[in-house]
Amino acid sequence: MTRPTRLKGIAASIGVAVGPARVIGRERRRLSCRRIEDTSVSSELARFEQAVAKSRAEIEAAKQELTQQHGTTYAPILDVYLLMHGDALLIDAISEAIRNDKINAEWALSRVAERLKKPLLEDASSYFRERARDIDHVKEHLLRQLCGEQRSELAADGPTVLIAHDLTPADAVHMLAPPTVGLVTEKGAGSSHTAIVARTFGVPTVVGVGPLPIEIEDGEVVLVDGFSGDVTVGASPEERRAAETRRDRFTAFLKAERSTSAVTRDGVSISVRANVELPSEVEAALENGAEGIGLYRTEFMCLDRREPPSEDEQLDVYRRVVTAMAPKQVVFRTFDWRGDKRLRAHDLGERERTWLKSQIKAVLRASGEGSVALMFPMVATVEELRGAQSLVDECRGELKDESAKLAQLPVGMMVEVPSAALLAERFVEHADFFAVGTNDLAHYTLAFDRRDSRSAAQPLDPAVLTLLERAITAASNANKPCSMCGDMAADPVALGLALGLGYRQISVPVSVVPLARAVIRNVDLQAAAEVARDALECSSADAVRRLVVDRLGKHLGALWKEQGIV
Repeated sequence: MTRPTRLKGIAASIGVAVGPARVIGRERRRLSCRRIEDTSVSSELARFEQAVAKSRAEIEAAKQELTQQHGTTYAPILDVYLLMHGDALLIDAISEAIRNDKINAEWALSRVAERLKKPLLEDASSYFRERARDIDHVKEHLLRQLCGEQRSELAADGPTVLIAHDLTPADAVHMLAPPTVGLVTEKGAGSSHTAIVARTFGVPTVVGVGPLPIEIEDGEVVLVDGFSGDVTVGASPEERRAAETRRDRFTAFLKAERSTSAVTRDGVSISVRANVELPSEVEAALENGAEGIGLYRTEFMCLDRREPPSEDEQLDVYRRVVTAMAPKQVVFRTFDWRGDKRLRAHDLGERERTWLKSQIKAVLRASGEGSVALMFPMVATVEELRGAQSLVDECRGELKDESAKLAQLPVGMMVEVPSAALLAERFVEHADFFAVGTNDLAHYTLAFDRRDSRSAAQPLDPAVLTLLERAITAASNANKPCSMCGDMAADPVALGLALGLGYRQISVPVSVVPLARAVIRNVDLQAAAEVARDALECSSADAVRRLVVDRLGKHLGALWKEQGIV
């Protein structure tokens, strides 16, 4: 096949990597499925128990390695996999399958894993679909032990771009250390724990490129563009030199940007906060100069548990996060255990209501450690919002800690369904603040399937822009804060447009904070406002993007080209 060859995937960790390919997992495992005799059940159970113990030890070693390199705050990334090694839904079910169905451990493991993954993969939430990958990762560790395989080792003789079908987070801890400078996987998503590990190590990563159409040879030059999601195999000398120049410029740029402010060309300060899912990301948010946490996703605490964490367990995590960020604000988003993120406070079941109340109480108690706010996702009606606020009041009344009862806790909502944006002027009468989730808003507005992680609903579509304008206008008229925390704020082209629409607070992935500040300093708000007005009259997202690049490009062109956007 001719070279160079271009691959397209999901940009999971920003940066540019250049190096020779190292392909792992080239030989796909053939699963052994066989029936066993009654007399062999006990020995097969013992073999499985030994595999569980060895797999757990392997992940514990990776956890220790991660802690040594990046501190104790990063341990939760791997704790979930350790929990799964003791989960009755997985481990006990496999043992029961061996015992009752008289099948070998590999077959039982595969059968149970597929059964547990099925409802997750069918869920509309990308979060729960990603949790199916966690089951696959534990399955991979266990199968490796059952089959007596050894983890691939990398030769430390120079920079390497790792090419893999997939990579478990525990393997990523081991394999993304030097000399690895880049990662490409066939599977995966930007929200996966492997992607989080890659961002932690600062390794440019592209995931989800799909089945590799070529047989990549070890040693071939590979370029990884962690901005655009592009991968080039067999790059020419000219392409390699250009990529190396971009890589070096970005490295220097990132170091310089950590201490800069976010003030537009015409002197207006913009608040740049971070989106965080794990306590481990708080340290990076501070290092990158985030002005707070605009979106703390709490789903991670609930992962792979049949019952939610207790109020005190949640309090411990929330306190650590709030204390670390103080005096900067942390905005916690509640989590609905039913899996669709919808909060319908008026029809919550008793168990769900108890779970949600434990979270609200934990947040109220943590608010004494610093500045805290609480917001509810997927609010679609004013009745839902008022019901949520009533639940907060109910929780206050049940607390024994008087200081927590009196805690200042702004209660807001995410604007991520069309009804919330269309009636924003009514919602803002009750909400203390808005946080606009452009990803979901675009998908629901344009009727894209949320189960398709690679679908391309565009926040720049004029229909979505119209809703974004309604939300910020309603909040501004009511003198209420309104932030943008979806991917639109992290897109250098779209960010200028968001500022033109009137947004003055944004929250972006931790690694994007320096880039967002750089874009902001090159934007003139008057020019951006004129572009926004014209964008609302465009007929498509592509037309909007061309308009923004054409009109704002004279100030941002060099920055955009640096990231391979134009």
